Amino acid sequence: MFNKPVSGPNRRHILTGIGATTALLATAGTAARAATKAGFHHGVASGDPLQDAVIIWTRYYSEDIANKNISGTWQISETPSFESVIKEGSFKTGPSRDFTVKVDVKGLKSGTQYYYRFSVGNAVSPTGSTKTLPADAKEAKLAVVSCSNYPQGYFNVYRKVAARPFDAVLHLGDYIYEYGDGTYDNPEAKEKGRTVKPKTEIISLDDYRTRYALYRSDDDLQAVHAAHPFICVWDDHEVANDTWKDGAQNHNEGEGPFAARRKAAMKAYYEWMPIRETTAMNGDAIYRTFEFGDLASLIMLDTRNIGRDRGYDYQKDLPYRSIPFNFSDQANPVAVLDPAALKNIPAAAIKFIPVPFDLRGKQPVPMTNLAEIQKLDPKKLPKGFSYLPDVEKFNKEMLRYEERTLLGSTQENWLSEELQKSKAAGKPWQILGQQVLAGKLGMPSIADEHIDIGKSKYVSKEVIAFMRMLGQMGMPLNLDAWDGYPAARERAFKAIKEHANNAVFLAGDTHNAWAFNLTDQAGDNVAVELGTPSVSSPGLESYLPAPTNIVEKALMDASPELVHMNGKDRGWLELTIRPEEISAEWFYVSSVLEKECSVETGKKLVSKAGKHTLT
Repeated sequence: MFNKPVSGPNRRHILTGIGATTALLATAGTAARAATKAGFHHGVASGDPLQDAVIIWTRYYSEDIANKNISGTWQISETPSFESVIKEGSFKTGPSRDFTVKVDVKGLKSGTQYYYRFSVGNAVSPTGSTKTLPADAKEAKLAVVSCSNYPQGYFNVYRKVAARPFDAVLHLGDYIYEYGDGTYDNPEAKEKGRTVKPKTEIISLDDYRTRYALYRSDDDLQAVHAAHPFICVWDDHEVANDTWKDGAQNHNEGEGPFAARRKAAMKAYYEWMPIRETTAMNGDAIYRTFEFGDLASLIMLDTRNIGRDRGYDYQKDLPYRSIPFNFSDQANPVAVLDPAALKNIPAAAIKFIPVPFDLRGKQPVPMTNLAEIQKLDPKKLPKGFSYLPDVEKFNKEMLRYEERTLLGSTQENWLSEELQKSKAAGKPWQILGQQVLAGKLGMPSIADEHIDIGKSKYVSKEVIAFMRMLGQMGMPLNLDAWDGYPAARERAFKAIKEHANNAVFLAGDTHNAWAFNLTDQAGDNVAVELGTPSVSSPGLESYLPAPTNIVEKALMDASPELVHMNGKDRGWLELTIRPEEISAEWFYVSSVLEKECSVETGKKLVSKAGKHTLT
């Protein structure tokens, strides 16, 4: 009952009004700021809805008040005309929080649609629409989005989501991207004005604030925030690419201490997002739970910042097969190919050295002349020779290291407790809102005749050959996902088997649509997973330069758990939750490079309670 729209004409009128208002505001915003005219240039937003409370947000700014504190008022009503104001109050803001305003409105009715607005002097903000969570629901409907990259194209997905009825919108991260101009963008989008501010990579607090201001000036992003409450969590690009607890791939010593950068990023995130300000403002836990009556618990996880060990990279971390050399005679070290002979050599004289292998025969044969090996250029080996990855060592000593963690022990324990509480309360569904894929995704094997290397700037012939070899050895495609943390995934699955009724993983990050039946090491079905495509960031079609149907089939063949995928389209996921089932349906926009676009309805899958599979 709670996903039904308000009487048709009224709701359409409100959404149309919101969209028109935010579009005009965004169009006028930049010029108005240049003229130092104060206003609500970044629209309104709401988020973190509870059964009796919701966060409402706005920002009031102009250059002529840049160093001043200001005050204003807010109102909330059950009608868009505000003929009956049920809650109101005052606020103060200023440069210490970048003139953002956030109010936690409490004492509201459950499962109820509300309207809100702000004012400073005679200036009144656009009206926003929000909704509290239900206390007793037979159905709930969520939109799931992620990965919105401003210079990759228009946010058409947001505009389409704004016009549809939902109880909430889940944003699973990469709300912004940190890169500088020309690093990760689409030239066609740039020609249409989709360029970043500041032009450099964002590192300081002012940088992050400026980037959020750019994104929030977008009319489509303002429209979706004004239409629905958001439940958000960060991924890596809110800080830097491939963030982990002590660093990031896209951070170096010349950019200052990583801890300072992350603190700045998190402060800006909490200023600009409609999320409750807790100790997470200081870098602590952002994970939290939302209760959809007696229907479902939405458990939001942080797989990026609080506990993640550094992610592995095949090209940097994969060890190569080595053979032992006897250095008893330092001037003439000798290869030892008989393992039994090692017993007769002093341990101090044995050194294991990576060597190229001759692959021209039926079996790889190692080179054994160390002097000749040391003269070789690893990038220009003789034809038929190659270094071979030591997959066995990588798996045993690194990838499957038992203490390796994605969530951190504290969050792992918290997850188990939340699952137990939800099951004890009799809720049929435990939904895990998190960032990266939990499903086991194999390495696709694609024939050379299907690959057009010239169409991708991300891979080379050498990388394709390397991937093909790893695939033959049974290695996963994406070490940045749960596949790179298999022991941690198994612990999460164990907690689900012991403490959950029906678990559903939600994932973003990859820019493509996915669906998995998740199994543990014993082969038991423990949960299902649904991945949302990106809002605008490019997907597999930009990384693997082969026809989409070939890529999709290769991934399906390499991934027994994979039920469905879409390897080329931008869009969103809709989740309908009922006591007896959860249904998932994907929607795709025809373009992110043109404002005018159509919407295509994709696959629909259902998971019945008690089955732990998708059909």
